[in-house]
Amino acid sequence: MVRDIAVTLLFFFLIYYTLRKPFIGLGAWAWITFAFPAGWAWGFTNNFRMNFSIALLTYVGYVFMKNKPKFKLDSISMLLLIFGLIALISTIVTNSLLVDYSWGKFENFTKLLLFYFAVVLIMNKKIHIDTLIWSVVLSISSYAGLESFKFLASGGGHRVAGFSGHMLGDRNDLSVAINMAIPLMIYLISQTKHKLLRTGLIFLVILNVIAIVGTYSRGGFIGLIILTGYFLIKSKRKVLWIMLTVIGLSVASTFVPSGWSDRMNTVSTATSQDSSFIGRLWAWKISVKIANNNFFGNSFLASQDPLAWSLYRTEIDDFGPVYTPPIPADKAAKAAHNLYFQVLGDMGYIGLLTYLLILLLLYFRLKKLTKKAKELECEWCAHLSSMMSISLIGYLITGANVSMAYFDLIYIIIALSYVIEYKILIKKL
Repeated sequence: MVRDIAVTLLFFFLIYYTLRKPFIGLGAWAWITFAFPAGWAWGFTNNFRMNFSIALLTYVGYVFMKNKPKFKLDSISMLLLIFGLIALISTIVTNSLLVDYSWGKFENFTKLLLFYFAVVLIMNKKIHIDTLIWSVVLSISSYAGLESFKFLASGGGHRVAGFSGHMLGDRNDLSVAINMAIPLMIYLISQTKHKLLRTGLIFLVILNVIAIVGTYSRGGFIGLIILTGYFLIKSKRKVLWIMLTVIGLSVASTFVPSGWSDRMNTVSTATSQDSSFIGRLWAWKISVKIANNNFFGNSFLASQDPLAWSLYRTEIDDFGPVYTPPIPADKAAKAAHNLYFQVLGDMGYIGLLTYLLILLLLYFRLKKLTKKAKELECEWCAHLSSMMSISLIGYLITGANVSMAYFDLIYIIIALSYVIEYKILIKKL
């Protein structure tokens, strides 16, 4: 009850400031999305539609904003609208047995697009951007830090995972989110002048490294290695990143049981010995079969559709470049656990092409912004663009292990890149 009251009071506090300052509403929107306050309070607050309320009030606040920033419909924004249209058509024409769930997922995807356009419409200052990034970090990274304490206190016995029923409930999904949030923390460290707060952020990075180890996620650990390598090559703060990673891994290694090492060692033998990975190969092949036979795919949760598995189950053992054992008749349908095959099954080849084009344009935009910001002597823009490109690379690589094609944080990064290009740097020309 006390938690419910605390969450409710905070919620009404956020409502007040959302109407006065819509950019605060965006931060609250992100906090509710990632922190999942309903998971902390188990009473009457579970009946509140917090996200919907904050989203609605954020747009109401935007309507009454004075001196609204100008909006330009750029190529990525247009592609996102096309991507949303493909998702709608796919959900309308699907013959999936999970169509009711698909419409629920489409509703979530629509909220994601509304969040994107709210960011590009409202934000036009550094404080707006930093507020949103702080919200993301305090939601994802603080939770990961808390979980790492549990991991250490249990002597490595506690497996780090998110709240049940939350988008980051799965430990693999959580590990990807942590990997994406770490570069954003590095950015905040560079922008924070308060010594105690900087020290706290550095300590939080170490805890997040430990949390990734505690997820027992092979993909998350690979992502951490990739992040470390990228920082060694590109970052001006090589010593800081090496120090944080070494400390985090050293602390974590003293607590991990033998089962953790055994699991990490299965990466090289996954195709032949890991039944979990074989199940993913089945789901990937089913996704390809779905796309081959459905121009717009099979809508959200495509590879988990029992009808699709029953239709293509007998066709996939010799299908594709990798042989897999035949799928048993009683085997339940599986999630794709790969964001590329996820989109392929959900929205067909046209959806996957659109999705990849969005991510490709984002990558080149961030590279361009990093260079352009340096030329215009906007160091914070350059650093943030560089850190977001690292988050993007981590997402693209670790995404091969998770079904996170519609993860909010990647769309926030897209939106922030828009704000930097069309709202911040344009003022310096």
